[in-house]
Amino acid sequence: MVRAINRLINSVPPIRKALLLPSLALATVVSKDGTSVYASSDKLFKGAIFGRDSLEVADDLLDVKPGLVHNILLTLGRLQGVTNNERSEERPGKIIHEYRTTTIDGKRIDRTSLRIFEALARKWGGSEKELAYYGSVDATGHFLRTLYAYCQRYGEGILEETVRQRNGKTVTMRRVVAAATAWLVGQLDASQSGLLEYKKVNPLGISNQVWKDSDEFYVHEHGEVANHDQPIASIEVQGLTYDALIAAARLFPEQADEYTRRAYAFRDRTIELLWQPDRHYFALGLSYGPSGEMRIIRTATANPAALLDTDFFVDLDAEARQTYITAIVRRIMSKNFLTNAGIRSRSLDMAHVVPFWDYHGSYVSWPKETYDIAKGLRRYGFPELARQLENRLLNLVLRTGEYPEFVYVDEWGRILSGPQTAQTHGGVVLVEGANKPERIQAWTVSALMAIVSSRGLVKRKHISSVPVESWKRELEHQILARIPRMDFHLNPLKLWLEYPTHKYYLSNPKTE
Repeated sequence: MVRAINRLINSVPPIRKALLLPSLALATVVSKDGTSVYASSDKLFKGAIFGRDSLEVADDLLDVKPGLVHNILLTLGRLQGVTNNERSEERPGKIIHEYRTTTIDGKRIDRTSLRIFEALARKWGGSEKELAYYGSVDATGHFLRTLYAYCQRYGEGILEETVRQRNGKTVTMRRVVAAATAWLVGQLDASQSGLLEYKKVNPLGISNQVWKDSDEFYVHEHGEVANHDQPIASIEVQGLTYDALIAAARLFPEQADEYTRRAYAFRDRTIELLWQPDRHYFALGLSYGPSGEMRIIRTATANPAALLDTDFFVDLDAEARQTYITAIVRRIMSKNFLTNAGIRSRSLDMAHVVPFWDYHGSYVSWPKETYDIAKGLRRYGFPELARQLENRLLNLVLRTGEYPEFVYVDEWGRILSGPQTAQTHGGVVLVEGANKPERIQAWTVSALMAIVSSRGLVKRKHISSVPVESWKRELEHQILARIPRMDFHLNPLKLWLEYPTHKYYLSNPKTE
């Protein structure tokens, strides 16, 4: 027995690299002056400011790094759209999607970053020194929500601070907020469905102007890609928009009744269009056919669970609130979504809709998405289910030695912890996918920092709580009894036994 145990211990491969502490990893994606967060410190997004990514980091670190959150909000206010530009898709009030410069922290960017800059500039415009692209439908509402959350914790003094915008004008952050609100309301007024929709203006712009921005993600359940020649509305964007309207009601008390009324009507319209009573789950979104007829995108994805990380359900009557929350929690913690790495981006039983392992598909799990769902579970009174997801994220980071953008997971829910190999035999998993994850992604770092904070290793200034009704405790107990329970493993042997090495070969189906 002793010999057998020794052989097992000796067979455990070491973690491939020493894991950077979260604070050190964060330093790799924050500008030296502390004003900006870059999406990653790896190849593709190094030195690039993304509005959506920055706001995700800000949400995670509101109680941990308030100074950084303050600076993120000011930076996004400075980069806010101020004019109409078809090529960059800039609009007054709109929050930036992607901003790049050829000089970072006083140094010229490297060759890889420069090639990316030049390729994007050819599509989206800009100068020799900077490009600013605004092709994002969700960043503006997210900005309003995050800024209001900051004001709740630290006061409204930030609203009187000033920023110098890209047109050279100096404005208060209150003006920034007003412009962002005006853009959001204008988009809703112009929407045919009543939901917040997106459609690229520049033919060379991003087709899916939401966080799951891969070309094939918005696909109907029989494999037909949604019509990008017409607007598309995505379910998780509606949750952010609801929160943004409520934030506007709080930040502009003289218009509180108007924005609150809008928020409730908007929420009810979202439920009317996207709740599927026959499937007991929300649809991914809606699109339009060639003749303008509305088409619901029924493909089962993790996106509806993002509603839990909003106040979308808070003011519903008790019966409706229980119906929707129960449906989401049961589905997202089912075997079609739950893996050792976290939550699949698309349900496993929907893997057939895309004929390869796509960027946001059934065989990938994004720490950002998993942590958003964990936050939502806590928000609505399911702390042990949230802890199960957080344990998976902690283990994932320790096992990979990275803060990955995403990981591949196979049909059994096992993470492909690598290493990626050139071999195609000997137990190597063939991944028919085109994407190699960034190794240190900012919103993965912020998720880990927030988890550590929430577990008491870092003091939090504000901890919100929600009433836990008996039905929530019963539902949580039922789900915990049937899912594979996961502990947080600091012990390398236990970690390896739970997450053994699965090498994979990345085969790009688009080129091979």
